[in-house]
Amino acid sequence: MSGQYQIGVLPEGGGEMGERIRAFDWANHPLGPPEQWPSALHMALRLCLNSAFPTAIYWGRELHLLYNDAWSVIPAERHPWALGQRGADVWPDIWDIVGPQFERVLETGEGFSAFDQMLPMQRGGRVTETYWNYSATAILDEGGAVAGIFNQGNETTAAINAARLQEAEKERLRDIFSQAPGATAILRGPRHEFYIVNDAYIELTGRADPLVGRTVAEALPEVVEQGFIALLDRVYATGEPYLGDSVAVELVRGGERQTRILDFIYQPTRDFEGRIDGIFVQATDVTERRQAEQALQMLNATLEQRVLEEVGERLRTEEALRQAQKMEAIGQLTGGIAHDFNNMLAVVIGALNLLQRRLAKGETDVERYIDAASDGAKRAAALTQRLLAFSRQQPLDPVSLDVNALVGSMTELLTRTLGEHIRVETSLADDLWRTFADQVQLENAVLNLAVNARDAMPDGGVLVIHTANIAISAHDGALENIPAGEYVQIAVKDTGSGMTPDVTAKAFDPFFTTKSVGKGTGLGLSQVFGFVRQTGGQVKLQSEPGAGTIVRIFLPRFFGADARDEAAAGEDGLALGGGEVVMVVEDEERVRSYSTEALRELGYSVVSAATPAQALKLIEAGQHLDLLFTDVVMPEMNGRQLADAAQKLIPTLKVLFTTGYTRNAVLSTGVLDPRTAYLHKPFTLDQLAAKVRAVMES
Repeated sequence: MSGQYQIGVLPEGGGEMGERIRAFDWANHPLGPPEQWPSALHMALRLCLNSAFPTAIYWGRELHLLYNDAWSVIPAERHPWALGQRGADVWPDIWDIVGPQFERVLETGEGFSAFDQMLPMQRGGRVTETYWNYSATAILDEGGAVAGIFNQGNETTAAINAARLQEAEKERLRDIFSQAPGATAILRGPRHEFYIVNDAYIELTGRADPLVGRTVAEALPEVVEQGFIALLDRVYATGEPYLGDSVAVELVRGGERQTRILDFIYQPTRDFEGRIDGIFVQATDVTERRQAEQALQMLNATLEQRVLEEVGERLRTEEALRQAQKMEAIGQLTGGIAHDFNNMLAVVIGALNLLQRRLAKGETDVERYIDAASDGAKRAAALTQRLLAFSRQQPLDPVSLDVNALVGSMTELLTRTLGEHIRVETSLADDLWRTFADQVQLENAVLNLAVNARDAMPDGGVLVIHTANIAISAHDGALENIPAGEYVQIAVKDTGSGMTPDVTAKAFDPFFTTKSVGKGTGLGLSQVFGFVRQTGGQVKLQSEPGAGTIVRIFLPRFFGADARDEAAAGEDGLALGGGEVVMVVEDEERVRSYSTEALRELGYSVVSAATPAQALKLIEAGQHLDLLFTDVVMPEMNGRQLADAAQKLIPTLKVLFTTGYTRNAVLSTGVLDPRTAYLHKPFTLDQLAAKVRAVMES
């Protein structure tokens, strides 16, 4: 034995295991007392006890065990019994694996390392899969023979289980993605490497080669020049998601370059520390849907072109072409409208010609001609308003309504529209309550229901429009899905073919129709439903095959006062001004001239401007104004913008808008703001007087 170590002295320190080794009764152990131990064992034990890494010594051919504090957690409940025991006795559960490994070290002197070695250890009364990184190094005695094994290692079970969980989670994500309705992928890192893709994504891209593990640029090179890699770079760098709506993307699918229309999202993903680590991609191929929509639009455009040609050039506008497809009822009106319009024009032109001839002869008894021309012009204006309403160009403008009066005024129109084979009857309740709704849209709804009823009676029949006051209790409301309260009911009943339950269930769905191609858009009843619900009411449909159909509209009772102009009137009944200053802004010279003269006739001081720029110049120069009366649709600046600019200069300035084209800057949401004063062209002197006076006194 070397004199380097004091004979019989064990190393000091070593924590708990150092104390246990020093206190152990080695004299009665096969290793014998420490003073007889070889210096190689003393040196190895010193290294073991002073190491912070889990370390054990297996000594002699029987591989008796010594170990340090860090290693003591490995045998778990076998500690501290394991000290001094044979390795085979300590590890009977794993000795069939580690025993042969240690024997080879003893026989050959060659060490080894094992990584993530599975060892089925007995823990807590049951065998558990554990995983380890460990090494075994031969300890040589003074003569160079293998005397023991120096063992170090640590458990990797947690890491292995975490990796397994991660892989399982990845598989779960793959399963979820595979069931996703759209093409889905997860990209990793700044190079946008495919991490997970589902079958829908593979089908969309048309790739036969695997995508996972490749970058987008490598797997889909055709998208680089289209800017999608740059877009991915921006999302990754900024953390801002990107939504693509109907984006054309060229993809090489099956060896052929194709253009697909996609809705997609790039959503950045983050790690546990909040750093961006990838991008979630979800895409939906809407190519076929967009093509179908374009085909439908072309079909509707062709249909509307025919309708507008019959109505005449007066109604040919781009907005009407786009929007009139939503209102199939206009097609039912065209036959009578052209005839009525020509009759009205004949009255106006004929009366004016006779008036001109009588005045040329010096005659003054011409009042009947003036009245005839005026009446014809008013009827033509009313017809134009109705056309705008039926083509969905009128904004929603709810007012207090007498539904009986509305139905009564529509009877002649319905009789003409539905044809002689349909008898129209009305049953109107006495003392019917008022409701608060858009008159145009309510007329539109009644017309829609009437046209649908007519189509259900191809061989003729009876259409009955019934009104009633209805009080709905909380109990009945719950059964009918109608809030309790008082309602004005409008019921449209026919004696037609009726509908089956499955058709009835879908009747209010947009684009659902039982009519043949070209005969209906399927929008009529859905528009009725939408308007009534927006007004705070409800629609109920009852139908049986062979027993006809009845549609009931419930509109909330209106308790407010009927709005009426209460301006002071002159001797002729007109609401007169008191010298207030009104600015007329109108780009059409004849309309501007008429408006100016009419306002002066009504007692107002009037200044006029042909453009918004000219109007603002006058105001900036100090022109005093009480009211701005402006057209809405004008070049360079519209009336809404002019009013905003003028009110910044004159905060107390009141504004009255006018236009013959309703889809304009007055409308921001499709509903006319009750606070916005609005006069539709053409207007009479009476209407102008009442509206200006009302705005002045508001």
